[in-house]
Amino acid sequence: MNMTNTCRRALECCRKFKQYCQNLNLFPSVPLTTDERELKNQNISTRLYISLFTLSLTILFLYTSLTDITKTINVPTPTLTKYEQLYSKYSQTLTCPCQHISINYDKFLSIKYTFHQVCTSVFITDKWITHNDVILHYLDTSNDPRIVVSYAFQALDAFCELIESTINNSLIQFNSTQYITASVASSELFRSQAQSFIDQFKLSTTNNFLLSLNMIRKTTQGNAFLSGQLTNYYLKVNSDNSSVSSTSISYSDCNCHLSSTCVNQLSIYKNDSGNVTSFDVPGFYVGCYVIETLLQSTLQCFYNQNCIDELLLYLTTASPINATALDPSLSSQYSEDSTIENLLNNLMIEEWNPTQIYDRYYDECQPIECTYTIKTRNSVIYIITTMLGIIGGLITVLKLVVPRVVKLIRKQRNRLSLSNVGVLLTTHGRNLFPILKNYFLTLNLFPSWPPSTDEHKLKNQKISTRLYVLLLTLSITILLLYTSLANITKTITVATPTLTKYEQLYSEYSQTLTCPCKHISINYEKFLSIEYTFHQVCTSFFITDEWIAYTMMSNEATFTTINFQWTGSNAFQALRAFCELVESTINNSLIQFNSTQYITASVASSDLWKSQTQSFIDQFRSSTTNTFVSSLNTIRNATHGDSLVSGLLTNIVLSVGKSISNEPLVFADTPSYSTCSCELSSRCIVQSTVLGSLVKMGRFYIPGFYTGCYVIEALLQSTLHCFYDQACLDQLLLYLSSVSPMNVTALDPSLSTQYSEDSTIEYLLNSLMIEDWNPTQMYGQYYDECQPIECTYTIETRNSVIYIITTMFGIIGGLITVLSCVVPQVVKIFNVTGFYVGCYTTEALLRSTLECFYNQTCIDELQIYLTSVSPMYVAALDSSLPSQYSQDSTIENLLNNLMIEEWNSTQMYAQYYNECQPIECTYTIKTRNNILYVITALIGIIGGLTRVSKILVPILVKIIVYCFRKWRNRVVPQISIIQT
Repeated sequence: MNMTNTCRRALECCRKFKQYCQNLNLFPSVPLTTDERELKNQNISTRLYISLFTLSLTILFLYTSLTDITKTINVPTPTLTKYEQLYSKYSQTLTCPCQHISINYDKFLSIKYTFHQVCTSVFITDKWITHNDVILHYLDTSNDPRIVVSYAFQALDAFCELIESTINNSLIQFNSTQYITASVASSELFRSQAQSFIDQFKLSTTNNFLLSLNMIRKTTQGNAFLSGQLTNYYLKVNSDNSSVSSTSISYSDCNCHLSSTCVNQLSIYKNDSGNVTSFDVPGFYVGCYVIETLLQSTLQCFYNQNCIDELLLYLTTASPINATALDPSLSSQYSEDSTIENLLNNLMIEEWNPTQIYDRYYDECQPIECTYTIKTRNSVIYIITTMLGIIGGLITVLKLVVPRVVKLIRKQRNRLSLSNVGVLLTTHGRNLFPILKNYFLTLNLFPSWPPSTDEHKLKNQKISTRLYVLLLTLSITILLLYTSLANITKTITVATPTLTKYEQLYSEYSQTLTCPCKHISINYEKFLSIEYTFHQVCTSFFITDEWIAYTMMSNEATFTTINFQWTGSNAFQALRAFCELVESTINNSLIQFNSTQYITASVASSDLWKSQTQSFIDQFRSSTTNTFVSSLNTIRNATHGDSLVSGLLTNIVLSVGKSISNEPLVFADTPSYSTCSCELSSRCIVQSTVLGSLVKMGRFYIPGFYTGCYVIEALLQSTLHCFYDQACLDQLLLYLSSVSPMNVTALDPSLSTQYSEDSTIEYLLNSLMIEDWNPTQMYGQYYDECQPIECTYTIETRNSVIYIITTMFGIIGGLITVLSCVVPQVVKIFNVTGFYVGCYTTEALLRSTLECFYNQTCIDELQIYLTSVSPMYVAALDSSLPSQYSQDSTIENLLNNLMIEEWNSTQMYAQYYNECQPIECTYTIKTRNNILYVITALIGIIGGLTRVSKILVPILVKIIVYCFRKWRNRVVPQISIIQT
């Protein structure tokens, strides 16, 4: 029974709804008409209106609700935990700008190290060194190998101290180096970069130390400095019993004149003659120089307590020392037979202990916020506000257009013949203006209900109509012109542009184009490569061991016999050393250069980038050259300042004489070359000569080649002139010829070179002996490393048709609603006799002056009229003060000068700003919508709400009334009780 009643009610509701829809008329005429044709037009218009309105809303709703949009989400001041959580989900789009983009390494990196145990052992203490020094006084022979022990461990101690000092100095520079990141680097990237920084630090520190050491070693051998222990040359008195000559010493068929690395096993002999061995010290050697022998020695004996004890037996004095062997059980990267040179190649470091602290880096970076983008749909609020903004204009336009279109289509029921069409058009053309005039004169958009016959009201309604139409037309025209003709600055974004696309954009929009780099710091090695070509002498036969050995025709000389046969081999050893040292210097500089970072927040244009990189390359060449030349000059100056003696006796003349007490003495004097004394200058030289093997050959003067106080000083002033000339070289070989003559080819003068044949070696060194630098600038690789996230540029353009239409629809509804409410009321005010609209206060103020306020009498009189209470004392403006304005200057005149009396600026910030040339400035603030946006949004929504309310409210009222009546008239079933 209940089910049947429910179905019956549902059918009744459907029937009434159908009937309601059939009778619905949204366009009734005023007054109501009974004309069937007119009613039919109204019904058709209603249905068409509802269909178009529903279709438009459906399309708009589907578009706004289903369209995918890119939404940017901001997370203010994220913690490290929050950042890691975000990075795990949105690593591709996550960006967290750092508040501090440059952070010193010491804020998040720490480098500790552990030395080889010998650097903390007894063997480098003063006690051990002093003990061995005392031993020297007990030795009966000057050539006893034990003399190396004291000096070797002094050198070993010096190495430990120098390395520690070098590392500490490098750490100071390393810790102050800045890590540049515009945004937070991920932990993986941070650790990778930090490890790269640490490896580069270790490599550069090691190379710099070894380069300095090798430069000293090679220049020492080049100048053939005489060792104080006479381990590379020994001196002897000649047969005249007055002059002294030097003779180079050989170790195992290796002569110190040709090589500084000649060594023999360190052996302690039983007798003074040195031919009966008592004890061989394992792994320890004697040779030309203490440093050279130490570098080839090992610490093998000093890991063995028995070996040390046996060694001490031969070094025993009145006060023996207790020395404990090195501990072989300690963990070490070196073996017991590792040479000292091997240890030095690793800075004698057992272990590096770097610490990378990502938490500290993150805290120092202090990200202001994190932003990331997601693909999502429009929010419900946005959809609702958009719908309400469009509804008002849509309803208004459809209400204006639909009835008229329907009338126009249904107006002519019968088809007109082609001949009648022309007559009809001609007739309508003549009558159109009177018809339109009459239409607008009688048009009344604000009729009263019921219709009024009061002339005053009808007049108000017509005036309101005309003013309404005028304001609406004017507003729409202005809005249309503004939105269609106004130039707007449009920012266009191109996501992940390729290099080709960037170059295309830059050629068109270079002034406004900005492409932020994902990586703002890029190592030079990623996009720069520097190759170089040495002078041909550095790859020639003249720096080979064979040529150097061939030029040494004598191993004994006095100052009077100094010639090319005595100094030539050392000169070419020095030349070879220069080639090797220059190459090492360049390679070390390249390591630092390649790890230097190029900082750019956005992509640099190709022209700017090439200009900057060329500047980097020029700076690299200049700094590398200056570093090498400065180091070499330091050694040269120290050599002359300390008056170091050459074993070749080129800067000293030794002679033997007797003292007053008839004791033998050795006298030293400084020689002169061409009236230039070696005591005053190290650069004294004479042309180098070769003494022929036959008496009749005489001497051969080598063109451009010199001998002087020091081999290196003479070499630097020499040229390679003779070695470019095959005839000169053959003549030299003729004078040098021995049992086995040598066939040597001269340097090739036809090769392209920046030097002349007469260029001095010093001139070559001032250019690092480089013939040609071959840098390669790879802009494409720089662009790929930069990885621009997007490119943005701005253009001046007009609003699109879609924007104009949507704006018009959004404003028209609210504009009509506002004008419909305001215009009739304004017209009523206009009709009140004697009331007028006056000027704006601001306009009046701009034309006003302050004359009255300079006059105390005027101010006092003004207060009498302004207040009835006791007036306050107001002092007039001081007219005696200096001013660029007069008393009758208008406020507008003051404002035109910003009301400033005098500008006092002393900082030239404008010049800085002009040099900076910022493309744009952007910033974000949290704020509310401005008043203009609020007004336009309200106008748009008011129209929609008004129209929707007019439709929905009557329907809701009818539904409520219908339900109320049904509830009131409901039938209560009666229950009959049957008594039994």
